Amino acid sequence: MKRALALAFTVLVGSLIPGHAFATNNDQDGASPGCDANDNRFERRAPNERLYNEILHRYRCQGLSLLLPIVRITSPLADAKLAPGQSRQGAGSTNGANFIVTLELVERDRNRFSVNEATEAPPVLGIRDVNRLLAGKRNLNVPGLFFFIDADLINPDGRVLPAYQNLASAFNIAGSDDTPGKGVTTWLGWHVLESLRPEVEKVTLTVAAIDNEGRIGLDRVTLDVDHSQTSGELLTPPPSSFHGVSAGSDDLGPEVSMIAPRVPTSIAIGPTDNSLTTTNGALFFIQVSALDRRHAGIAASVNGLREGVPPNPSIPVGLIFDPTQIPKGGPNRNFPGLDVSFDVDLRQPNGNIVHAGVNLAPLFDIAGNEVDDSGAIRTTADWVVGGALMLPEGKHSVTITSKVTDNDGHTGSTKSTFSVGDVVSGQALTPAP
Repeated sequence: MKRALALAFTVLVGSLIPGHAFATNNDQDGASPGCDANDNRFERRAPNERLYNEILHRYRCQGLSLLLPIVRITSPLADAKLAPGQSRQGAGSTNGANFIVTLELVERDRNRFSVNEATEAPPVLGIRDVNRLLAGKRNLNVPGLFFFIDADLINPDGRVLPAYQNLASAFNIAGSDDTPGKGVTTWLGWHVLESLRPEVEKVTLTVAAIDNEGRIGLDRVTLDVDHSQTSGELLTPPPSSFHGVSAGSDDLGPEVSMIAPRVPTSIAIGPTDNSLTTTNGALFFIQVSALDRRHAGIAASVNGLREGVPPNPSIPVGLIFDPTQIPKGGPNRNFPGLDVSFDVDLRQPNGNIVHAGVNLAPLFDIAGNEVDDSGAIRTTADWVVGGALMLPEGKHSVTITSKVTDNDGHTGSTKSTFSVGDVVSGQALTPAP
C-alpha cells in the first residue's frame, strides 16, 4: 500500500512538474516510523484538496536519512495577525489583506530548486502568472513550489480562489544567494492583494517546496485575523502623512531588521559589462522589516495606490515599484520613510549608475503590513536586485544599510556586510526550470 501511494504521488505531482524525479523513500531504510498510508491526521477532506493531501503525506513518509531542504515562511511572523481585506465575492477591492508572504528555501547540498529568478523591471514583471493562479496551476518559474491557504481568497475583481488551491503562481519575485558550503538559498515574495471572507477568524498558510531530487521541505503557520481594521492597507497611515524629516537613527525609531540575505551568505554582483540585462543581474533578495514599536505610524501605501495619483498602467496594482524616482534621488513615494543603500555603485540594465549611498528604496518591488503580537504594526518590504554592483578593485564585500523613519521623525536602522560569491549572476545559482 505504501509503495502504491508513493507511485500515485509520483504520477500526480510528476505530471505537474515534468523532469522531476520522485524517489519512493518511504520504502527504504530510514523511512519515517509509523508512516501509514491510511493515516490522515494531516489531511483535509474536500474535492479540491487532493494535491494538498498527497504532498503532506509524502512529506511525512520521506526517508529520515535524507538531507531535506529547509523551508521557512519568514513573513508573516508566526505570532502575527492579519487584516481580512475588503473584497467580497462579486465585489472586489484593492484594499485586501495586503500582507507579504516571504519564503526562504535552503538547500544544504548540491541539489537545487529550479527557479527563474526575477524582479519587477518592465518588461519583465516578476514571476507572477495570474491566469495560472486562477486555475490553481503550478508556477512555471518555480515548478517545485506549492502554497496553500485553508480559507478562500477573494481577488480584487471579486473572483474566488478556493481554499487549498495551489497559490504558487501568485508569487511576484524570486532571488537567491550562495549559502556557506554546498547549498544555495532561494527567496520568494508575494504581496497578498486578495481578501479573506469576513467570517474567517484564523488561517493556516502551508508551503511545500520540492527540489530536483524529489525531496520535500515544508513549513506552516497559523495566524489570527484581526478585524479591528478592514484592510492591511489601512494599518499604516498614507504616504501623504510623512513629513520627510529625520532626526537620525536613535532608540526611539522603528525596530528595523534585514531578514534577507542572511549573514554570512555570499551574493552575486551581476555582469559589469554591456551584457547586463533585466534577467542576468545580481538577483539576490532583500527583505527589510520595520516594527512601529512606538505607534508613531510608518507611512506606506503597500498596495501601490496613492490618493489623488492616477495608477501607472505599466505597473500592476500591488507593487510599490517607483523607478522614476531613482534619477531624481527621491524616496519611494509609496514608502517614503524607507531608505536602503549600498556602499558600492549599482548599474541598472538601462545603463544608469546609482552611486554608493543613494537611496535605492524606489526599486523595491512589494511591501505589506501585519499586526505584531505586541499590537504594533510591522511593515515589510522585498526587493530582488536586478542590476549589477560595481566594486572597486580590491573590494570583495558589499555593505547594505537599511533605515526606516516613522511619522515622528525617528529612524531605526540596521547594517549587514556580505562577501561576493564566485558566480556572476544570481541566476547561475539555480537551474532554470
